[in-house]
Amino acid sequence: MIFVDHANVLKNLEKFKGRIDWERFGYILAFGSYLVGKFMYLGLPQRVSKEKRRFLKSLEICGYVIQSMPVQESPSGEKRQKGVDVFMYKDITELAEEGSYDKAIIVSGDGDLVEAVRKLKEIGKTFEIWSFKESLSKYLVTEAGEENTNYIEDN
Repeated sequence: MIFVDHANVLKNLEKFKGRIDWERFGYILAFGSYLVGKFMYLGLPQRVSKEKRRFLKSLEICGYVIQSMPVQESPSGEKRQKGVDVFMYKDITELAEEGSYDKAIIVSGDGDLVEAVRKLKEIGKTFEIWSFKESLSKYLVTEAGEENTNYIEDN
């Protein structure tokens, strides 16, 4: 099962001025395995633009389940997604405990997911972390181990 932190990936894609074919990306990540499901976690504003709606529809067509949280606006006007990591943790661990999958593929470098990796290890599930080198938390790679860590820009 694939769990994607969209904001984490998007931030890095913007630096590389790159794009991802999300359908192909899912197949690359799951290569050689039976893919049970794909989840995309992202923050959405109260009003979603036509372009963003088209993007979300294309993800759904590719088989992603959209898991969204509302975008929060700070008093200074800065917009940030909040709670997405907690949402991911909940899905990763609850679905693992239910036996919904054997292997988790976590696409994020966020250190907030260290506890999800610990829980997967405790339950006895296998997992992989996929992230850009520049945004990979040293705590996450230490907990996951180099052998379970893959770099998006190398593939």
